[in-house]
Amino acid sequence: MLLSFRAANFRSLKDQQELDLRPVYTKEREALSVAAIYGANASGKSNVLRGLRMMHDAVTEQVRHWQPSHALPHDPFLLDGKSKASPSSFAVDFIKNRVRYSYGFSIQEAKIVEEWLYSYPKGPRRVLFEREGAEYKIGSTVASSRIQLLQELVPEEQLFLTAAAKAKIEDVAPAFDWFQNDLWFASHEFDNREVRLRYTRELLGDPLKSKQLQEILQAADLGIKEVRPTSPTDVIFERVEGEGAPPSGAFRIDTSVDGVVRVLYNSKKPPKIDLSDISALTSDRSVLFEHFGREAAAFPIDEESRGTREWYAMIGFVLNALTRGWTLIIDELDTSLHPILLAQAVRLFQSPETNPRGAQMIFTTHDVSLLGRQGGDEVLRRDEIWFVEKNPHGESSLFPLTDFKPRDGLNWEKRYMGGSVGAVPYVKHSLLVNAAAGRSE
Repeated sequence: MLLSFRAANFRSLKDQQELDLRPVYTKEREALSVAAIYGANASGKSNVLRGLRMMHDAVTEQVRHWQPSHALPHDPFLLDGKSKASPSSFAVDFIKNRVRYSYGFSIQEAKIVEEWLYSYPKGPRRVLFEREGAEYKIGSTVASSRIQLLQELVPEEQLFLTAAAKAKIEDVAPAFDWFQNDLWFASHEFDNREVRLRYTRELLGDPLKSKQLQEILQAADLGIKEVRPTSPTDVIFERVEGEGAPPSGAFRIDTSVDGVVRVLYNSKKPPKIDLSDISALTSDRSVLFEHFGREAAAFPIDEESRGTREWYAMIGFVLNALTRGWTLIIDELDTSLHPILLAQAVRLFQSPETNPRGAQMIFTTHDVSLLGRQGGDEVLRRDEIWFVEKNPHGESSLFPLTDFKPRDGLNWEKRYMGGSVGAVPYVKHSLLVNAAAGRSE
Protein backbone atom coordinates (compact mmCIF):
# COMPACT_ATOMS: atom_id res chain seq x y z
CA MET A 1 0.00 0.00 0.00
CA LEU A 2 1.52 3.28 -1.14
CA LEU A 3 1.40 6.15 1.35
CA SER A 4 3.38 8.80 -0.53
CA PHE A 5 5.77 9.34 -3.44
CA ARG A 6 8.28 12.16 -3.85
CA ALA A 7 10.46 13.11 -6.81
CA ALA A 8 12.79 16.02 -7.59
CA ASN A 9 14.83 17.04 -10.62
CA PHE A 10 13.14 14.48 -12.86
CA ARG A 11 11.94 15.63 -16.27
CA SER A 12 9.58 18.60 -15.66
CA LEU A 13 9.54 18.00 -11.87
CA LYS A 14 12.33 20.41 -11.00
CA ASP A 15 11.58 21.03 -7.32
CA GLN A 16 10.44 18.17 -5.09
CA GLN A 17 6.82 17.21 -5.68
CA GLU A 18 4.85 14.88 -3.42
CA LEU A 19 1.81 12.71 -4.02
CA ASP A 20 0.45 12.08 -0.53
CA LEU A 21 -2.21 9.37 -0.31
CA ARG A 22 -2.97 9.64 3.38
CA PRO A 23 -6.68 10.48 3.91
CA VAL A 24 -7.64 13.99 4.93
CA TYR A 25 -11.24 13.46 5.99
CA THR A 26 -11.17 10.05 7.67
CA LYS A 27 -8.88 8.07 9.95
CA GLU A 28 -10.47 4.73 9.12
CA ARG A 29 -7.86 3.96 6.43
CA GLU A 30 -4.11 4.41 6.33
CA ALA A 31 -4.12 5.34 2.64
CA LEU A 32 -6.59 6.32 -0.04
CA SER A 33 -7.66 3.62 -2.46
CA VAL A 34 -7.98 6.06 -5.38
CA ALA A 35 -6.08 9.12 -6.60
CA ALA A 36 -6.86 10.96 -9.84
CA ILE A 37 -4.39 13.43 -11.35
CA TYR A 38 -5.68 16.17 -13.67
CA GLY A 39 -3.82 18.71 -15.76
CA ALA A 40 -3.44 20.24 -19.19
CA ASN A 41 -1.65 18.40 -21.97
CA ALA A 42 2.14 18.56 -21.44
CA SER A 43 1.63 19.80 -17.86
CA GLY A 44 3.75 16.98 -16.46
CA LYS A 45 1.09 14.77 -14.87
CA SER A 46 2.45 11.69 -16.67
CA ASN A 47 5.92 12.56 -15.36
CA VAL A 48 4.65 11.99 -11.81
CA LEU A 49 3.76 8.42 -12.74
CA ARG A 50 6.93 8.02 -14.80
CA GLY A 51 8.97 8.92 -11.75
CA LEU A 52 7.35 6.14 -9.74
CA ARG A 53 7.81 3.79 -12.71
CA MET A 54 11.47 4.73 -12.86
CA MET A 55 11.89 3.80 -9.20
CA HIS A 56 10.16 0.46 -9.78
CA ASP A 57 12.23 -0.40 -12.84
CA ALA A 58 15.42 0.65 -11.09
CA VAL A 59 14.82 -1.56 -8.05
CA THR A 60 13.61 -4.57 -10.06
CA GLU A 61 16.13 -4.05 -12.89
CA GLN A 62 13.40 -4.38 -15.50
CA VAL A 63 15.01 -1.86 -17.83
CA ARG A 64 18.15 -2.85 -19.69
CA HIS A 65 19.91 0.38 -18.69
CA TRP A 66 19.55 -0.56 -15.04
CA GLN A 67 21.65 -3.71 -15.40
CA PRO A 68 24.92 -3.31 -13.48
CA SER A 69 27.02 -3.18 -16.66
CA HIS A 70 25.21 -0.11 -17.99
CA ALA A 71 25.13 3.52 -16.91
CA LEU A 72 22.13 4.61 -14.86
CA PRO A 73 19.55 6.72 -16.69
CA HIS A 74 19.67 10.28 -15.40
CA ASP A 75 16.71 12.30 -16.69
CA PRO A 76 16.96 15.67 -14.94
CA PHE A 77 15.19 18.96 -15.53
CA LEU A 78 16.87 20.59 -18.54
CA LEU A 79 15.36 24.08 -18.74
CA ASP A 80 17.80 25.89 -16.48
CA GLY A 81 21.56 26.15 -16.13
CA LYS A 82 22.26 23.92 -13.13
CA SER A 83 19.72 21.07 -12.79
CA LYS A 84 21.43 18.96 -15.45
CA ALA A 85 24.47 18.66 -13.19
CA SER A 86 22.43 18.00 -10.04
CA PRO A 87 21.14 14.68 -8.66
CA SER A 88 17.64 13.37 -9.28
CA SER A 89 15.93 12.00 -6.18
CA PHE A 90 13.03 9.61 -5.58
CA ALA A 91 11.39 8.35 -2.38
CA VAL A 92 8.35 6.32 -1.32
CA ASP A 93 6.57 5.52 1.92
CA PHE A 94 4.56 2.30 1.84
CA ILE A 95 3.13 -0.46 4.01
CA LYS A 96 4.11 -4.08 3.56
CA ASN A 97 3.07 -6.86 5.93
CA ARG A 98 1.52 -4.21 8.22
CA VAL A 99 4.88 -2.46 8.62
CA ARG A 100 5.59 1.00 7.26
CA TYR A 101 8.76 1.47 5.19
CA SER A 102 10.50 4.51 3.75
CA TYR A 103 12.88 4.02 0.83
CA GLY A 104 14.62 6.38 -1.54
CA PHE A 105 17.69 7.16 -3.57
CA SER A 106 19.40 9.94 -5.49
CA ILE A 107 21.26 9.43 -8.75
CA GLN A 108 23.60 11.56 -10.79
CA GLU A 109 24.90 10.38 -14.12
CA ALA A 110 26.26 6.87 -13.50
CA LYS A 111 26.36 6.92 -9.71
CA ILE A 112 24.12 6.35 -6.72
CA VAL A 113 24.63 9.48 -4.65
CA GLU A 114 22.40 8.47 -1.74
CA GLU A 115 20.19 5.54 -0.80
CA TRP A 116 18.29 4.70 2.36
CA LEU A 117 15.77 2.24 3.78
CA TYR A 118 13.92 2.70 7.07
CA SER A 119 11.17 0.70 8.75
CA TYR A 120 8.72 1.63 11.51
CA PRO A 121 7.72 -1.72 13.07
CA LYS A 122 6.64 -0.27 16.41
CA GLY A 123 6.44 3.45 15.72
CA PRO A 124 9.98 4.89 15.99
CA ARG A 125 12.18 4.81 12.91
CA ARG A 126 14.54 1.87 12.53
CA VAL A 127 17.51 2.35 10.18
CA LEU A 128 17.98 -0.68 7.94
CA PHE A 129 20.69 0.97 5.87
CA GLU A 130 21.91 4.38 4.76
CA ARG A 131 24.34 4.99 1.95
CA GLU A 132 26.28 8.00 0.72
CA GLY A 133 28.33 7.03 -2.28
CA ALA A 134 30.46 4.09 -1.14
CA GLU A 135 29.95 4.79 2.59
CA TYR A 136 27.34 2.75 4.46
CA LYS A 137 25.60 2.77 7.80
CA ILE A 138 23.95 -0.59 8.51
CA GLY A 139 21.26 -0.91 11.17
CA SER A 140 21.96 -3.16 14.14
CA THR A 141 19.12 -5.54 13.24
CA VAL A 142 20.58 -6.07 9.76
CA ALA A 143 24.30 -6.14 10.57
CA SER A 144 26.06 -9.40 9.68
CA SER A 145 29.25 -10.59 8.06
CA ARG A 146 27.31 -11.26 4.87
CA ILE A 147 26.01 -7.72 4.55
CA GLN A 148 29.45 -6.38 5.44
CA LEU A 149 30.86 -8.29 2.46
CA LEU A 150 28.02 -7.08 0.28
CA GLN A 151 28.96 -3.43 0.91
CA GLU A 152 32.35 -4.08 -0.64
CA LEU A 153 30.92 -5.87 -3.68
CA VAL A 154 28.07 -3.56 -4.73
CA PRO A 155 29.27 -1.18 -7.47
CA GLU A 156 28.46 2.51 -7.29
CA GLU A 157 26.00 2.20 -10.16
CA GLN A 158 23.82 -0.47 -8.50
CA LEU A 159 21.13 -0.04 -5.87
CA PHE A 160 22.00 -1.64 -2.55
CA LEU A 161 18.37 -2.66 -1.96
CA THR A 162 18.41 -4.78 -5.11
CA ALA A 163 21.75 -6.38 -4.26
CA ALA A 164 20.71 -7.10 -0.66
CA ALA A 165 17.46 -8.70 -1.79
CA LYS A 166 19.35 -10.94 -4.23
CA ALA A 167 21.66 -11.89 -1.38
CA LYS A 168 18.57 -12.90 0.63
CA ILE A 169 19.01 -10.34 3.42
CA GLU A 170 15.70 -10.95 5.19
CA ASP A 171 15.21 -7.49 6.68
CA VAL A 172 15.15 -5.78 3.27
CA ALA A 173 13.16 -8.50 1.46
CA PRO A 174 9.70 -6.98 2.18
CA ALA A 175 10.71 -3.66 0.62
CA PHE A 176 12.02 -5.30 -2.54
CA ASP A 177 8.97 -7.55 -2.68
CA TRP A 178 6.66 -4.51 -2.57
CA PHE A 179 8.32 -3.07 -5.67
CA GLN A 180 8.42 -6.40 -7.48
CA ASN A 181 4.99 -7.84 -6.63
CA ASP A 182 2.70 -5.09 -5.30
CA LEU A 183 3.37 -2.15 -7.64
CA TRP A 184 1.95 -2.54 -11.17
CA PHE A 185 1.71 -0.22 -14.15
CA ALA A 186 -0.76 -0.01 -17.02
CA SER A 187 -0.29 2.27 -19.99
CA HIS A 188 -1.20 2.43 -23.67
CA GLU A 189 2.26 1.53 -24.86
CA PHE A 190 2.15 -1.52 -27.14
CA ASP A 191 4.17 -3.82 -24.88
CA ASN A 192 2.09 -2.96 -21.83
CA ARG A 193 -1.17 -3.37 -23.72
CA GLU A 194 -0.16 -6.87 -24.80
CA VAL A 195 0.71 -7.74 -21.18
CA ARG A 196 -2.74 -6.59 -20.05
CA LEU A 197 -4.43 -8.66 -22.75
CA ARG A 198 -2.45 -11.70 -21.65
CA TYR A 199 -3.41 -11.20 -17.98
CA THR A 200 -7.08 -10.96 -18.91
CA ARG A 201 -6.98 -14.06 -21.10
CA GLU A 202 -5.38 -16.02 -18.25
CA LEU A 203 -8.55 -15.37 -16.22
CA LEU A 204 -10.46 -17.56 -18.66
CA GLY A 205 -8.53 -20.58 -17.38
CA ASP A 206 -9.81 -20.08 -13.83
CA PRO A 207 -13.53 -20.97 -13.48
CA LEU A 208 -14.18 -18.47 -10.68
CA LYS A 209 -12.31 -15.57 -12.26
CA SER A 210 -13.70 -16.42 -15.69
CA LYS A 211 -17.20 -16.07 -14.25
CA GLN A 212 -16.24 -12.66 -12.80
CA LEU A 213 -14.81 -11.60 -16.16
CA GLN A 214 -17.95 -12.63 -18.04
CA GLU A 215 -20.20 -10.79 -15.58
CA ILE A 216 -18.08 -7.61 -15.68
CA LEU A 217 -18.20 -7.60 -19.49
CA GLN A 218 -21.98 -8.13 -19.45
CA ALA A 219 -22.50 -5.45 -16.78
CA ALA A 220 -20.71 -2.91 -18.99
CA ASP A 221 -23.56 -3.06 -21.55
CA LEU A 222 -21.23 -3.83 -24.46
CA GLY A 223 -23.64 -6.34 -26.04
CA ILE A 224 -21.31 -9.22 -25.19
CA LYS A 225 -22.80 -12.52 -24.08
CA GLU A 226 -19.58 -14.45 -23.58
CA VAL A 227 -15.86 -14.33 -24.27
CA ARG A 228 -14.01 -17.59 -24.80
CA PRO A 229 -10.45 -18.61 -25.64
CA THR A 230 -9.51 -20.19 -28.95
CA SER A 231 -6.53 -22.10 -30.28
CA PRO A 232 -5.11 -21.86 -33.80
CA THR A 233 -6.50 -24.67 -36.02
CA ASP A 234 -4.58 -23.84 -39.18
CA VAL A 235 -1.63 -21.65 -40.13
CA ILE A 236 -1.23 -19.96 -43.49
CA PHE A 237 1.97 -18.20 -44.51
CA GLU A 238 1.30 -15.34 -46.89
CA ARG A 239 3.81 -12.93 -48.43
CA VAL A 240 2.55 -9.33 -48.60
CA GLU A 241 4.02 -6.08 -49.87
CA GLY A 242 2.93 -2.49 -50.17
CA GLU A 243 0.46 -0.58 -48.01
CA GLY A 244 -0.48 -2.34 -44.79
CA ALA A 245 2.37 -4.85 -45.05
CA PRO A 246 4.82 -5.45 -42.20
CA PRO A 247 8.20 -3.65 -42.45
CA SER A 248 10.72 -5.23 -44.78
CA GLY A 249 12.09 -8.46 -43.29
CA ALA A 250 9.40 -8.60 -40.59
CA PHE A 251 6.15 -10.52 -40.13
CA ARG A 252 2.74 -10.03 -38.50
CA ILE A 253 0.33 -12.61 -37.13
CA ASP A 254 -3.41 -12.19 -37.74
CA THR A 255 -6.15 -14.40 -36.30
CA SER A 256 -9.67 -14.98 -37.59
CA VAL A 257 -12.99 -16.13 -36.15
CA ASP A 258 -12.56 -19.70 -37.43
CA GLY A 259 -9.19 -20.08 -35.70
CA VAL A 260 -7.10 -19.69 -38.85
CA VAL A 261 -3.83 -17.87 -38.24
CA ARG A 262 -2.19 -15.96 -41.05
CA VAL A 263 1.51 -15.20 -40.83
CA LEU A 264 1.93 -12.16 -43.09
CA TYR A 265 5.59 -11.64 -43.97
CA ASN A 266 7.52 -9.16 -46.06
CA SER A 267 10.65 -11.04 -47.07
CA LYS A 268 11.85 -13.46 -49.74
CA LYS A 269 11.32 -16.52 -47.53
CA PRO A 270 8.71 -17.32 -44.87
CA PRO A 271 9.91 -16.84 -41.28
CA LYS A 272 11.01 -19.95 -39.41
CA ILE A 273 8.27 -20.29 -36.82
CA ASP A 274 6.33 -23.38 -35.71
CA LEU A 275 2.83 -23.86 -34.36
CA SER A 276 3.87 -23.88 -30.70
CA ASP A 277 5.58 -20.51 -31.13
CA ILE A 278 2.52 -19.14 -32.90
CA SER A 279 0.27 -20.37 -30.09
CA ALA A 280 2.44 -18.51 -27.57
CA LEU A 281 2.49 -15.33 -29.66
CA THR A 282 -1.27 -15.31 -30.17
CA SER A 283 -2.32 -16.51 -26.71
CA ASP A 284 -3.22 -13.02 -25.49
CA ARG A 285 -5.37 -12.17 -28.52
CA SER A 286 -6.87 -15.59 -29.37
CA VAL A 287 -10.30 -14.97 -27.89
CA LEU A 288 -13.76 -14.72 -29.38
CA PHE A 289 -16.48 -12.32 -28.24
CA GLU A 290 -20.00 -13.73 -28.68
CA HIS A 291 -22.62 -11.00 -29.00
CA PHE A 292 -26.32 -10.95 -28.22
CA GLY A 293 -28.56 -10.71 -31.29
CA ARG A 294 -31.34 -12.39 -33.24
CA GLU A 295 -28.57 -14.68 -34.41
CA ALA A 296 -25.57 -15.05 -32.12
CA ALA A 297 -22.26 -14.12 -33.70
CA ALA A 298 -18.68 -14.21 -32.45
CA PHE A 299 -15.88 -11.83 -33.34
CA PRO A 300 -12.11 -11.80 -32.71
CA ILE A 301 -10.73 -9.06 -30.50
CA ASP A 302 -9.39 -7.00 -33.41
CA GLU A 303 -12.95 -6.57 -34.73
CA GLU A 304 -14.26 -5.23 -31.43
CA SER A 305 -14.58 -1.50 -30.71
CA ARG A 306 -11.64 0.27 -29.14
CA GLY A 307 -13.65 0.83 -25.97
CA THR A 308 -14.48 -2.89 -25.70
CA ARG A 309 -10.85 -3.84 -26.24
CA GLU A 310 -9.73 -1.33 -23.61
CA TRP A 311 -12.28 -2.50 -21.02
CA TYR A 312 -11.42 -6.16 -21.67
CA ALA A 313 -7.68 -5.46 -21.39
CA MET A 314 -8.17 -3.53 -18.15
CA ILE A 315 -10.22 -6.24 -16.41
CA GLY A 316 -7.24 -8.54 -15.90
CA PHE A 317 -5.21 -5.92 -14.07
CA VAL A 318 -8.21 -4.64 -12.10
CA LEU A 319 -9.33 -8.08 -10.87
CA ASN A 320 -5.76 -9.08 -10.00
CA ALA A 321 -5.27 -5.77 -8.17
CA LEU A 322 -8.46 -6.22 -6.14
CA THR A 323 -7.67 -9.87 -5.39
CA ARG A 324 -4.03 -9.37 -4.44
CA GLY A 325 -4.02 -5.85 -2.99
CA TRP A 326 -1.86 -4.28 -5.70
CA THR A 327 -1.12 -0.60 -6.13
CA LEU A 328 -2.14 -0.12 -9.77
CA ILE A 329 -0.77 2.89 -11.69
CA ILE A 330 -2.60 3.83 -14.90
CA ASP A 331 -1.61 6.60 -17.29
CA GLU A 332 -4.63 8.05 -19.15
CA LEU A 333 -7.35 5.88 -17.66
CA ASP A 334 -10.15 7.54 -19.64
CA THR A 335 -8.95 6.54 -23.13
CA SER A 336 -11.92 5.16 -25.11
CA LEU A 337 -14.02 4.41 -22.01
CA HIS A 338 -17.45 5.91 -21.37
CA PRO A 339 -17.53 8.16 -18.26
CA ILE A 340 -20.13 5.98 -16.52
CA LEU A 341 -18.02 2.86 -17.09
CA LEU A 342 -14.95 4.70 -15.86
CA ALA A 343 -16.78 5.76 -12.70
CA GLN A 344 -17.74 2.16 -12.01
CA ALA A 345 -14.09 1.10 -12.26
CA VAL A 346 -13.21 3.78 -9.69
CA ARG A 347 -15.94 2.60 -7.34
CA LEU A 348 -14.63 -0.96 -7.42
CA PHE A 349 -11.56 0.34 -5.61
CA GLN A 350 -13.46 2.65 -3.27
CA SER A 351 -15.81 -0.03 -1.95
CA PRO A 352 -14.60 -2.28 0.91
CA GLU A 353 -16.94 -4.97 -0.45
CA THR A 354 -15.09 -5.25 -3.77
CA ASN A 355 -11.71 -4.14 -2.40
CA PRO A 356 -11.18 -5.98 0.91
CA ARG A 357 -7.38 -6.15 0.51
CA GLY A 358 -6.81 -2.40 0.23
CA ALA A 359 -5.81 -2.25 -3.43
CA GLN A 360 -5.14 1.19 -4.91
CA MET A 361 -5.67 2.78 -8.31
CA ILE A 362 -3.68 5.92 -9.11
CA PHE A 363 -4.29 7.41 -12.53
CA THR A 364 -4.05 10.44 -14.79
CA THR A 365 -7.14 11.53 -16.66
CA HIS A 366 -8.85 14.33 -18.58
CA ASP A 367 -12.35 13.05 -17.79
CA VAL A 368 -13.84 15.90 -15.77
CA SER A 369 -17.12 14.02 -15.27
CA LEU A 370 -15.36 12.16 -12.44
CA LEU A 371 -15.20 15.48 -10.58
CA GLY A 372 -18.99 15.66 -10.51
CA ARG A 373 -21.73 13.36 -9.27
CA GLN A 374 -23.38 10.26 -10.68
CA GLY A 375 -26.62 9.00 -9.15
CA GLY A 376 -26.41 11.80 -6.60
CA ASP A 377 -23.07 10.63 -5.18
CA GLU A 378 -19.58 12.00 -5.66
CA VAL A 379 -17.43 9.82 -7.91
CA LEU A 380 -14.13 11.13 -6.57
CA ARG A 381 -13.86 12.30 -2.99
CA ARG A 382 -12.23 15.66 -2.33
CA ASP A 383 -8.94 14.22 -1.05
CA GLU A 384 -8.69 11.86 -4.05
CA ILE A 385 -8.29 14.72 -6.55
CA TRP A 386 -4.89 16.11 -7.61
CA PHE A 387 -3.73 18.62 -10.20
CA VAL A 388 -0.51 19.29 -12.11
CA GLU A 389 0.31 22.70 -13.54
CA LYS A 390 3.36 23.88 -15.48
CA ASN A 391 4.68 27.43 -15.08
CA PRO A 392 6.20 29.57 -17.88
CA HIS A 393 9.66 28.21 -16.99
CA GLY A 394 8.61 24.64 -17.76
CA GLU A 395 8.45 23.54 -14.09
CA SER A 396 5.58 21.26 -13.04
CA SER A 397 3.81 21.60 -9.69
CA LEU A 398 1.66 18.86 -8.16
CA PHE A 399 -1.03 19.91 -5.66
CA PRO A 400 -4.22 18.46 -4.16
CA LEU A 401 -7.73 19.87 -4.25
CA THR A 402 -7.60 19.93 -0.45
CA ASP A 403 -5.16 22.86 -0.65
CA PHE A 404 -8.22 24.97 -1.50
CA LYS A 405 -10.12 23.79 1.60
CA PRO A 406 -13.05 22.63 -0.55
CA ARG A 407 -16.55 22.45 0.89
CA ASP A 408 -18.46 19.21 0.51
CA GLY A 409 -21.12 19.20 -2.20
CA LEU A 410 -19.62 21.81 -4.55
CA ASN A 411 -19.55 21.14 -8.30
CA TRP A 412 -15.83 20.67 -8.86
CA GLU A 413 -16.30 19.67 -12.48
CA LYS A 414 -17.66 23.12 -13.26
CA ARG A 415 -15.10 24.93 -11.09
CA TYR A 416 -12.15 23.07 -12.60
CA MET A 417 -13.25 23.78 -16.16
CA GLY A 418 -13.79 27.41 -15.16
CA GLY A 419 -10.17 27.67 -14.01
CA SER A 420 -10.88 28.05 -10.30
CA VAL A 421 -8.07 25.69 -9.29
CA GLY A 422 -5.75 26.12 -12.29
CA ALA A 423 -4.20 23.16 -14.15
CA VAL A 424 -6.19 23.87 -17.33
CA PRO A 425 -4.78 24.96 -20.70
CA TYR A 426 -4.92 28.65 -21.59
CA VAL A 427 -5.85 28.54 -25.27
CA LYS A 428 -5.34 31.76 -27.26
CA HIS A 429 -8.40 31.50 -29.47
CA SER A 430 -7.56 34.40 -31.77
CA LEU A 431 -4.07 33.05 -32.38
CA LEU A 432 -5.52 29.59 -33.06
CA VAL A 433 -8.05 30.99 -35.56
CA ASN A 434 -5.46 33.12 -37.33
CA ALA A 435 -3.05 30.20 -37.60
CA ALA A 436 -5.77 27.88 -38.95
CA ALA A 437 -6.82 30.56 -41.46
CA GLY A 438 -3.22 31.12 -42.57
CA ARG A 439 -3.08 34.62 -41.17
CA SER A 440 -0.49 36.13 -38.85
CA GLU A 441 -1.17 38.74 -36.20
